[in-house]
Amino acid sequence: GRHTVYIKSKYKGKWDTAQAAFSRMLKLRPMAIMKLALVILASFCLLAQAVQQLPSQVADKTYLVRQKNIYELFWHVDQPTVYHPELYQKARTFNILENVANYNDQEAVKEFVQLLNHGMLPRGQVFTMMNREMRHQAVVLFRVLYSAKTFDVFYHTAVWARFNVNELMYVYSLSVAVMHRPDTKMMKMPPMYEVVPHFFFNDDVMQRTYNIAMGDIAGVKKTVGGVEYYVLPANYTGWYTIRHNQPEQRLNYLTEDVGFNTFYFMINHDHPPFMPASILNTPQNRGEYYFFIHKQLLNRYNLERLSHNLGEVSYVSMNRPIMTGYYPTMHFRNGVSFPQRRIGTVVPNHMQKHVQIIQDLHSRISNAIDAGFVLDSQGNRVNIYTKDGLNILGNLVQGNADSVNLQYYGQLDLLMRKVLGLGYESNVRYQVIPSALHLWSTSIRDPVFFSIYKTILNYYHRYKENLPKYKTEELNFPGVNIQSVTVDKLTTYFDHFESMLNNGVSVRSHKEARNTLIKARQYRLNHKPFTYHITVNSDRDTKGIVRIFLGPKEDEFGHEVDLTNNYMNFMQMDEFLVDLKTGTNTIDRSSHESIFVVPDETPSDVLYKKLVTSLESGETFKYSTQPYGFPDRLILPRGTKDGTAYNLLIMVSPVDESNIVHIDSPIWGRITNDGRPMGFPLDRPVNPLVFNVPNMHVTEVLVHHRDVEELNATV
Repeated sequence: GRHTVYIKSKYKGKWDTAQAAFSRMLKLRPMAIMKLALVILASFCLLAQAVQQLPSQVADKTYLVRQKNIYELFWHVDQPTVYHPELYQKARTFNILENVANYNDQEAVKEFVQLLNHGMLPRGQVFTMMNREMRHQAVVLFRVLYSAKTFDVFYHTAVWARFNVNELMYVYSLSVAVMHRPDTKMMKMPPMYEVVPHFFFNDDVMQRTYNIAMGDIAGVKKTVGGVEYYVLPANYTGWYTIRHNQPEQRLNYLTEDVGFNTFYFMINHDHPPFMPASILNTPQNRGEYYFFIHKQLLNRYNLERLSHNLGEVSYVSMNRPIMTGYYPTMHFRNGVSFPQRRIGTVVPNHMQKHVQIIQDLHSRISNAIDAGFVLDSQGNRVNIYTKDGLNILGNLVQGNADSVNLQYYGQLDLLMRKVLGLGYESNVRYQVIPSALHLWSTSIRDPVFFSIYKTILNYYHRYKENLPKYKTEELNFPGVNIQSVTVDKLTTYFDHFESMLNNGVSVRSHKEARNTLIKARQYRLNHKPFTYHITVNSDRDTKGIVRIFLGPKEDEFGHEVDLTNNYMNFMQMDEFLVDLKTGTNTIDRSSHESIFVVPDETPSDVLYKKLVTSLESGETFKYSTQPYGFPDRLILPRGTKDGTAYNLLIMVSPVDESNIVHIDSPIWGRITNDGRPMGFPLDRPVNPLVFNVPNMHVTEVLVHHRDVEELNATV
């Protein structure tokens, strides 16, 4: 009736999916129909609750044309002459050397041409940024794309490269260029799990996708709006052969979540390790950011482990058997399988030279932290206990382009991935088999990733322990106190999510690609929307900044853990400015408003249709000014049916207007920084004698997990 009309008009983008689901229900028995109806109704109502409004702008025609062009560049990059064949003529008529004057970095253009003549990584070969020669070629390609003086030159260069360079190298360099060019950085790329699905889905899913592409469509084909539509159920690694001595396998719904892995791919491009921050005009705090982001990821993983009665992730040693196994059932586009690491694997002898280098780098970095200085490339001492000291240290540990002495302090991060991932490199040029740790789009899938960063973050904590603990005057907000904090019931559940697989298979024609849609349907973690309710009393009108953290309350044995020994395990959930009035202030902050989170990516086929419709009909098209972020649905750990206890810590701090800095990030959009360290006040060891200030509040919260049928959702 009229309610159906209202819902259909309000959520028209989801209506076809819901309608198709109800049509399938008609073929079921009555009890099955009732159960499935409850599931769909609950999911649909949660969708209605979860509408999230990010900062947005209305696109003009220039934006729409450019966005459409960029989207088309990423599809079927391994078949450029089949998909959008009209681009082939553009590529044939474009000559980079004839356009040298149209690039700001002309040296890169000339070197790129030399590389082409010398023999770059061929198309069809495996690519990884962890290989020095491949990395150099990708960097030069990026410099060419990034330095194009106009969008038209950039676009023509990208079209030419689509036909002439290695596909995965092309996707990588183009992605970073789109994110950082001033004329494209607010434009969306197709989700990486739809661009290179074989890096996100198991062999069995991709094999069924290949079968469909070859014509095996019995029992799965449907036609929706003239498009052949296929939906393939997808599971996570290990579902076929469960290994009982591999507890990390219980968390593969998180570590293999396509949104989680895409997020990690993207944040590694916020500050690309291979480019100095000054050239990209990005904030100069990349070393601190490197530590903070990986601390956030490690803490998020540990919070999830508590939902399964698992303790903190263990350290990993390269001198002992590696007890964390990893069995990816994935392969590269050319058919080569990802390397596996059995439980109890010993680092092979040919890796010992890298192990020795890691030990040397560990000694050098540890000595620098305790001595208080590092040596730059000229042998000068650089004090690291300064305002910029943590940033200097982070650059050293990551081994990025801003390291003050790359030769001496090396690339510890890369070497640990190389040794523990057990990838393969032969003496034959370009013959590599990267492990999951060698690719930013697959790193988080390997549980040892978190052990690596637990080890690396020891340098961060060691540095912070050498700093003075915060004093009362650094923590207190005179005249301001938090009277109470309550939070809506925290409930998680699993629902279905669909991802397009088309780019993972070959097509015979552009028409076939346009009229065929193959999707994987996978369970993923989600949560009901919730709101923080904070009551703050102030003795004057003033401005403050609120920080919200979630951390463990108990260990895996049920023992309560003290904040003094547990401060480093809290994940920051949000941070925002508030205007406090004299008297009582009620602050209601939705989980969707967090500066760190974004909703699910719009599927490629849906966004592309919206672009075309807007160009043809003039229909309004809005784009987000926060292009990327942490998946909103993963902000809460899974919890348990009876509720897993966590501590919620909230602090309101004073704001010094002279320290406020607004930063434009290609990932996070516009960020407001108040001059305090990332993760403040839980970035340093806690002094229990001064940490109990009235503008800080700690409260217990329970995270409950429910089946979607159990959720009390009503229309």
